[in-house]
Amino acid sequence: MAEAEFSTRIESDQPLVVDRTMSWNVQSGYGAHAETAVTAPALTWYFAEGSTVGGFNLFYLLQNPNTSPAQVRVRYLRPTGAPLEKMYTLLPTSRSNIWVNVEDFPGLGKALAASDVSGVIEVTNDQPIIVERAMYLDVTGETFGAGHESAGITAAATEWFLAEGATGPFFDLFALVANPGTTDAQVEATYLLPEGTVLVLPYTVAANSRFNIWVDLAHPALANTAVSTIIRSVNGVPIIVERAMWWPEGGWYEAHNSPGATTTGTKWALAEGEVGGARGVDTYILLANTSTTDGQVKVTLLFEDGSSAERMFTVTARSRFNVDTRHEFPETANRRFGAIIESLGATPAQLVVERAMYWDARGKTWAAGTNALGTKLR
Repeated sequence: MAEAEFSTRIESDQPLVVDRTMSWNVQSGYGAHAETAVTAPALTWYFAEGSTVGGFNLFYLLQNPNTSPAQVRVRYLRPTGAPLEKMYTLLPTSRSNIWVNVEDFPGLGKALAASDVSGVIEVTNDQPIIVERAMYLDVTGETFGAGHESAGITAAATEWFLAEGATGPFFDLFALVANPGTTDAQVEATYLLPEGTVLVLPYTVAANSRFNIWVDLAHPALANTAVSTIIRSVNGVPIIVERAMWWPEGGWYEAHNSPGATTTGTKWALAEGEVGGARGVDTYILLANTSTTDGQVKVTLLFEDGSSAERMFTVTARSRFNVDTRHEFPETANRRFGAIIESLGATPAQLVVERAMYWDARGKTWAAGTNALGTKLR
């Protein structure tokens, strides 16, 4: 398929962990995004992130795996004002694309052409579907020079975990919160810093709205640091949470994004990783230890030839930890791999795990970058 739009289904007689990476511009690969596969279709999907402001292009990507059409209602949540709604029909066994910027609403025109927006996608005729969201930013000389992508979330929750996060002179970090309900959500963001410092800040997320936390600006202690985040709705109103990172500060040319996890675990898997190669890739495994005790963590890399390598790490209680695979695992040079991350001990620390990958292109440092939430095994 040299030039085609398509969705993919992967089936196996053994359990698998599956990620997907997509890069663009065949010659240089100056942009990329990635996502962990979903295991089943659903009748409802949520997105916290989304914007059409300042040159962003926002797309909802919908797969109908059924042999009957799916009738779909999309509810668009804005920072202020009432949600907008629109109905769509998805043909059987098809992949459809909603370009949010150009959607027309009776009497309002292209009301989402310059707006931050969260989305609620609901099937009204019992035909479960799969939905993802892609967001791109044109950069001088590069169509869709920057972009990120994430699968939808199938249920709102009152607690969310984000392992990845970095601020400072290179990265801009955003936590995106959607409240799809009819009651305001009182939210606390707990920021876990590398050395174990914990910072808690309160926010109010209005009913039926999208809310943006620019973490770099939220507190002086968050201006230049690695950070994991726990976001809780303290008044019990279910919310949706994602995290986006854009770089470099002051002139974005790339980004990545991931939905939050709603549970912690003691064993996680990552399907993709690479060091070196033709693109000079760097891979980082990001861990959040949400427990009040230090964790002993074993990271095992699984190479394509069937060999493996493992290391032990101590992850401080209530902290964010980074495994730089190039430096911690010299045997990764010019190789691709998956990973198993396991918390050990009589009372294993609870973890959340993500993976970030970067490579240079066209003379730009980390011109392309991707991120994906790990798959929890236990």
